[in-house]
Amino acid sequence: MVRYPLPTFALSLILATLLFCAPLPSSAKEKPAPSGEAAEASSEEAKPASAKPKAAKEKPTSDKSKPKGDEKAKVDGDASKPEQLGSYGDWVAYVAKTGKEKTCYALGQPKERQPKGKLKDTPGYIFISSRPSEGIRNEIAINLGYATKDNSIGTADIDGESYDLVTKGTNAWIKEQSREKEIVGALRGGAKLTIKASSLKGTATSDLYSLKGLADALARVAQECK
Repeated sequence: MVRYPLPTFALSLILATLLFCAPLPSSAKEKPAPSGEAAEASSEEAKPASAKPKAAKEKPTSDKSKPKGDEKAKVDGDASKPEQLGSYGDWVAYVAKTGKEKTCYALGQPKERQPKGKLKDTPGYIFISSRPSEGIRNEIAINLGYATKDNSIGTADIDGESYDLVTKGTNAWIKEQSREKEIVGALRGGAKLTIKASSLKGTATSDLYSLKGLADALARVAQECK
């Protein structure tokens, strides 16, 4: 059985960056709503991976379920929006806090997505995160921005060296997690990363990332989340 390392909550917290901090690529600004696979991906990304379909439709039976006054302040105070720690080349370092716990991560966006016709309005991202409270350091997670077939195989190519990925929903992870430290080392010293995967409909995709500045972004992440 494949273990998907990044909890849904942690990934959702990281994705909040897209709303609060990370600028959208120019191709995603002031564009009409995506259609076809891109539209399907957008609706899928909006759903929590662990949510039950019926539970999403249920409504509170009374207003007692809604936090009021001090309770609301406490809920709002439990989680803060991601804070940018610094920009390094083509990467940005962030920290997000939930209570006393921190999630720190380096975030990158692809310089190019193929096929352009299907993905021009659909952003993708890669996160390398650390969660000290869980003993997690430099865990790689990729948001493809479109639906995939669960447990399908993709690849991460770092300057000609290829590593297998495994997909679930709109995300991908390193298949052999015992090699994650090795892969992060290759990313630190690399020049470019190419992510290849296939959509639920079978469309082959390719994302090209620049690795310029990643080593510095990860150093800042390590400094913040010791």
